[in-house]
Amino acid sequence: MAEALPAEAAKPEEVGETRRSGSFPPAWLLGRFRRADSGERTSRSLDAKITSDAEKSDGAIWRRWKSKMRMSEEALDCLEKGRGDASCDSVRSQSSDRSSDVSLTFKEVSFDVHLRGGQKKQILAPISGHFESGNLVAIMDITSCISSEDILADKKTAGYSGTIHFNGRPRDHLFPRVSAYVPQEEAMPKCLTVMEAGARAGTDFFGWLYILGVDAGYRGEAMEFNISLKIERPSQMTRKMQQLWLERRLAVLGLEKVKDHYIGDGTSLRGISGGQKRRLSLAKRLASGARVFFCDEPTSGLSATDAEACMRYMKHMCRYYNILVLVVIHQPRIEVANLFDELLLMTSGPGRAVYNGKMEDVIDYLRNAGFEVPLHANPLDFFMDLVTPERQDARVDTFVLHYRGKAEQEVASRVEAGLQAELVGAFQLLQEVHVYMQTWGNLTPLRDSVYARRFRTQLWVVFKRQLILRSRDKSGFLADLLGGLAKALVVGVVYMRTGELGAAQQTAFFFMLCMTCAIDGLKSMPAIIGERSIVKMEAAEVLYSEWAYIFSFGVLNTLQMLLVHSIFITVLFAMSGLRWQMYADVYLWSTLLAATMNALYLMVAAIAKDAQSAIVFSSPFMMLFLLFNGFTATRSSVVPWMRWAIDISPVAYSIQQMVYAAKHTYADDDGLVKGYEGVIQLSEYKDQPSRAIAVVAICFGIFKTVQLTAFRRLNKIQR
Repeated sequence: MAEALPAEAAKPEEVGETRRSGSFPPAWLLGRFRRADSGERTSRSLDAKITSDAEKSDGAIWRRWKSKMRMSEEALDCLEKGRGDASCDSVRSQSSDRSSDVSLTFKEVSFDVHLRGGQKKQILAPISGHFESGNLVAIMDITSCISSEDILADKKTAGYSGTIHFNGRPRDHLFPRVSAYVPQEEAMPKCLTVMEAGARAGTDFFGWLYILGVDAGYRGEAMEFNISLKIERPSQMTRKMQQLWLERRLAVLGLEKVKDHYIGDGTSLRGISGGQKRRLSLAKRLASGARVFFCDEPTSGLSATDAEACMRYMKHMCRYYNILVLVVIHQPRIEVANLFDELLLMTSGPGRAVYNGKMEDVIDYLRNAGFEVPLHANPLDFFMDLVTPERQDARVDTFVLHYRGKAEQEVASRVEAGLQAELVGAFQLLQEVHVYMQTWGNLTPLRDSVYARRFRTQLWVVFKRQLILRSRDKSGFLADLLGGLAKALVVGVVYMRTGELGAAQQTAFFFMLCMTCAIDGLKSMPAIIGERSIVKMEAAEVLYSEWAYIFSFGVLNTLQMLLVHSIFITVLFAMSGLRWQMYADVYLWSTLLAATMNALYLMVAAIAKDAQSAIVFSSPFMMLFLLFNGFTATRSSVVPWMRWAIDISPVAYSIQQMVYAAKHTYADDDGLVKGYEGVIQLSEYKDQPSRAIAVVAICFGIFKTVQLTAFRRLNKIQR
């Protein structure tokens, strides 16, 4: 977070009027206003307001801020040009106080898998090492499946042996707060923008609120979402300052030109490219203020030029801000390899260390082992060829023995020294940043928790993102609304004269209505399962508690379901010609049925691994409730030992109560009353509203309980 603050801490009284972020907004702030014809004008209004707020700050603060940004650019320029003169050292020395040193030490770490028959296979042989802040470390292995970085990052879900220490102390619950894991592939919401500083921000609901004077905080940017959950913005730090800081990170990673673009998914919504998504994934973690970065092939999918630029910026971060970056990388170009400070190289079958030291010493190490690097050859490629077991000219055993005889003892000494080092713990590191940021205004007390922000803030930030995603996803929310209307029109055309027909035909209408409501939620399962992958990945990074998503999703999903259902029922009922006196009963029982079946589909989506298995898994439940509906399959028509299925079917109870509601509504029509009495006798219906509500409530409660349990315990990210 060092770069987020100017070189000199400003006094709180030096700062002019700014807005306070993070306050919980009123509950009625739901929805989104968008007007295409005024989008550009609204964008300019929002930009003008942000600029106006920023200009209220004291001029001295902005001079310090610009000086800080300039020094950061100069330091990066020095690195990119390969300069190491005094001017570069001067630039670095003028930066804000360098954060405390950090180190990562691991001793005798190994990983085994258990095979069938009780056999055990060693994947990673015991390995040790010690890395310190200010260094860019390359971790290279032959097979790409040793998972050493997952173990060091505390992301390995399977068991392993050995000890791993951060700053000479065992990793504790705060380690995720001071570290960041950058996966090779990351699922991100397709309808978020990289960082909306342009036209789309002004046409979002939260952009309108800001123009009207309500600071709702995060407005849907992918970058701002992460920082809102990782770092609290002080009360007197302007939004413009934070925005410039985020834009700086986007610029150095080549994302400034796509900051207003949607992330996209490559199919239903066109967005940024695959390489840009990789860089965005890195940029989001860089904005979190972490001290240790674990990057899984961050250059994969990038062009050679972009890969080198990306690694140069990571090198800049290491040296300028005193952080430690460990990168899993394979076959880097020589220009990229020269940027690394240290190298941990492992062979395979099992994974064993063959080099653990300075990158600049690789050539001498090979020479001492009896291998001269050919002229103009990439030393790392040459080294990798020698320790790849599948190659005929491989010398794996030679290098394993050479490492044990020449380097292992030196590594062990570094490890022991690292374990004895008295460096500050994770909480003290967080406290340093917290105290420094308090010079910019009030902050809530530092949390001794795995989550940086309290649950209320998590809930609000996640809720806002959910609201934004639903309002933007035309293939989701809007399609759902139009689909509900279209279904009502189609079914309504078929049953347009129902109010003029007899009891049997009206009961058939109730049957079709309930069937349509019962299967409506089935269509949402694939999208929910896709969204689940994003949530699981973000929860694994402890951005927020899964409960924050569960509550947010539950509220918005229920509201959307009620809205679509209301449109469907109202239009269909109006076209049916039935008396409006029974509309309330039809709406009540159809809504209870739709909510219960929706809970069933959410339960299946939480259990199933993918969309295909979800459809298969939901089929038995659908057949049970839809076939045993009390109308086409009555208590007298089914075998006695299956009558219980009708007694627990929400569909059967909904049709039953609608029939009784119609009978009471048409009490003045003797013909219809007699007709309904015949239907009731044939289907063995009973007027039991209390029992019907109890059965529906029990089914709903069971489905919801299983859904919440399965969502939290199943389908976790496996590494």
